[in-house]
Amino acid sequence: MRYKDWTTLKTAGKVAFKKVAAIDEVKDSDGIITTKAKDAYIYIEKKAYNADTGEESIAKENINLGALEQKKAELTEEKTKIQAELTEVGKMITQIKKV
Repeated sequence: MRYKDWTTLKTAGKVAFKKVAAIDEVKDSDGIITTKAKDAYIYIEKKAYNADTGEESIAKENINLGALEQKKAELTEEKTKIQAELTEVGKMITQIKKV
């Protein structure tokens, strides 16, 4: 999924975040583990449709909040560099027009 499409897809009901709750370890009366403990996690659910049959399919992808925060930081840094370059190009244009 492209990040820029998130809002459009969300509005159309094509994607949604889902949370799976943590599960505690469960033991039976003999002390044998019947259910292993699992941490909570968040995933994104994406709906898609087969163009030929119209059949809906749902794909699930785990989401890593740390990775998204890192991506945001990288994009912000890139934006800052581009803005600085735009400012300098603007100054050059202004000076050229004065010549």
